[in-house]
Amino acid sequence: MVFIQELIEAFDRAEIRYCIVGGVAMNLHGVPRMTYDVDLLIALEANELRTAQELLLRMGLQKRIPVSLEDFADSTYRERMRDEKILIAVTFTDPANPLREVDILVAPPIDVAQVVARAIHMPFGGRSVFVVSIDDLIAMKRATGRTQDVEDVQNLERIRGKTHHG
Repeated sequence: MVFIQELIEAFDRAEIRYCIVGGVAMNLHGVPRMTYDVDLLIALEANELRTAQELLLRMGLQKRIPVSLEDFADSTYRERMRDEKILIAVTFTDPANPLREVDILVAPPIDVAQVVARAIHMPFGGRSVFVVSIDDLIAMKRATGRTQDVEDVQNLERIRGKTHHG
């Protein structure tokens, strides 16, 4: 919790356009999910990605693989890494504390710019954070085909039904 707050404060100070996705977003939307890492979408622009990488490194996190986030601003590079290396996220982790882990989704099956633009503000730890909209989270979960995500979609649709109808 404290780690996520520190992370979001740093991103907000740097004015990085992001949104929380994955398990943390599930929890914020009201679906309990055990998760320890933070999954983020960042606007796929060189300056945003470069700043995010610098912040994560300054926070004591290290990349698991030797790539530069900034390179993923190039759609050709992004597609090649996704297709040839099956790389959809770059993981940053703290060697001293494995619970401090961030996955930056670099080749998700969605339009990142639109999803980030549609992100909603939600309260978290006394501040407001950008979280993927429930509709976009459902679309992202549907695209993976993983068993856990099928269950997540059912839970999210149930919650969406409650918020849209009462």
